[in-house]
Amino acid sequence: MDNKVNIDCRGAEQTSGGLSCRIRRAAGSLMDWIWSTPEPDEQKWLNLIRIITRIHFILFQEFQRDFITLRASALTYTVVLSLVPMLALGTAVLKGLGAGDQMREVAYKFIDQLDLSVNPVEESEQQITPAGGPFPDRQPGRDTATAAEPSPNSLINHLRKAVDQVFDYVDRTNFATLGAFGILGVVIASIFVLGSIEQAMNAIWQAESSRPVGRKVMDYLALMILLPVSINTVMAAMATLQSQVLLVRLQVILPGTWIASFLLNLIPIILLVATFTILYRFLPNTRVKFFPAFVGGVCGGMGWLLIQIIYIKLQIGVARYNAIYGSFATLPLFLIWMQVCWVVFLSGAEMAFAVQVWRSYLWKNAILNPSVRLALAFDIMKTTLADFHERRVTDRTSLVRRLNQPNSYIVSVLESLFSTGLLRRVDGEKDRFVPAAPAEEIDSSEIVDLIYGTEVPSSPGGQMAKKGLKAARSALAEERMIH
Repeated sequence: MDNKVNIDCRGAEQTSGGLSCRIRRAAGSLMDWIWSTPEPDEQKWLNLIRIITRIHFILFQEFQRDFITLRASALTYTVVLSLVPMLALGTAVLKGLGAGDQMREVAYKFIDQLDLSVNPVEESEQQITPAGGPFPDRQPGRDTATAAEPSPNSLINHLRKAVDQVFDYVDRTNFATLGAFGILGVVIASIFVLGSIEQAMNAIWQAESSRPVGRKVMDYLALMILLPVSINTVMAAMATLQSQVLLVRLQVILPGTWIASFLLNLIPIILLVATFTILYRFLPNTRVKFFPAFVGGVCGGMGWLLIQIIYIKLQIGVARYNAIYGSFATLPLFLIWMQVCWVVFLSGAEMAFAVQVWRSYLWKNAILNPSVRLALAFDIMKTTLADFHERRVTDRTSLVRRLNQPNSYIVSVLESLFSTGLLRRVDGEKDRFVPAAPAEEIDSSEIVDLIYGTEVPSSPGGQMAKKGLKAARSALAEERMIH
C-alpha cells in the first residue's frame, strides 16, 4: 500500500503541490501502524490505543459488510408479523404458572416511564390555576389552542389502549379451539422469529452453518418457555427491590440517601447487560468467549437504554406539539424504534465479534503478495513438521511468536494450508494442528502450486508463467521440508 501511495504522490507533487498526497501518505502510515505487530518494548498505553482503534475499524467495516440496517429492517418486519403468536405462546406459559397478565404489566411499566418526563412544576401550575384563568384579557382563540394541546397523560392513555388492543387479541387466542395444526402454526411462527435472529447472528460471526433442525427446535422451544418465566421472575424481583420497605432499610445501612436509590436504579441496567451478554454468547452457532460477549452486552445494553430515552422524548414531543400528528405518529415511531433497537442489538453483536477476532482479523487492504505468502507457507510447514517430529502439536499463538509475523498473515496462510489438506486440525480445535502426512511424503512443489496455482492461460504471458513455475518446482525438487 505504501508503494502505491508513493508512486501516486510523485505525480501529484509535480502537478498540484501534493497536499492531498501528504494526507493520503499520513493515512496510509496510520493504517500501517494500526495493523502492524506491536514492538516488545512498546508502551502499554500506546498498544491499548492501537487495539481500541483496530476494534472500531473492524466494527465499522463489518457493519457495512453484513448489511446491518437491512437485517434490522427484515427482523422488524418478521417480529411485527409474529408479534401476536409469540405473545400468545408466552402468555400461555405464564398462565400455566398462574401469572397470565404479567406480560401486560411489563408493557404498562414501560409506558409508565413516560410519567418521568412530565414536569411536576407544570402539573402544579395546572392544578392551582382557576377555571377563569389569571389573565381575563386572553384571546378566546388562544385559549382554545392551549386547551387543545395534549398532555403526556393523554399519550399514556393512548399507548395503554394500544397495548390493551394487542393483548385482547392475545387473550382471545384459545388453544383448545385452535387444534393441533393451529398450535403448530403458532409454534412455527415463534420459531421462525428466533431462526431469523440466529441467522443474523451467524452471518455476523461468519459461522459456517446453522444449528441442526432437531437441536434448533429444542433450543427454541426451551427459550420460548424460559423467556416468559424469566420476565415473570425479573418483574417480581424488581417489584421487591423497588418497595419502600427495602428502600428505607438500605438508607439505614448505607451512608448516603442517594446511594440506595442509585443502586436500585442500577439493577435494571445490570439485568439488561446480562441478558444481552447471554444472547451474544449462546445465539451464534460458534464458540463465543465470555469477555467479548460481555463487552458487546455493555455496548448493546447501554445503547438500547439510550434509544428508550430518545423514544420516550419523541413520544412526548410529538404528542405535546401536535395532537393529530401525535396520535398518528404512534405506529410509525414504534416501527422506527423497533428497527433502531435491532440495529443497536446487532451492532452489539458486531462489537463482540470485533473484540474476539481483532488479533486474527485481516483488514481489506492488508493483502499479502505471493512471495510473502510462499515464504510464510514454507515456514509454517517446516515449523509444524519439526514439532510433529518431536511429538508436539503446533498452535497458532506459538507460530505468531516464533515466526514474528502478524497474526492476520498467519491465519490467512493457515486457511489455505487447511483447505488443500496439507495441515489437519486436532480434534476440531481451530488453533491447534498437525501435518496431514509425514515429511517425506510432502513435496515442496505442492506449496508452490498452492500459492501460485497450476492453471495458466494459453497466451504468451501464460507460457512465460508456465516456464517460471516449472523452474521453481525444479529448483525445489531436491529441497526437503525437514532436515
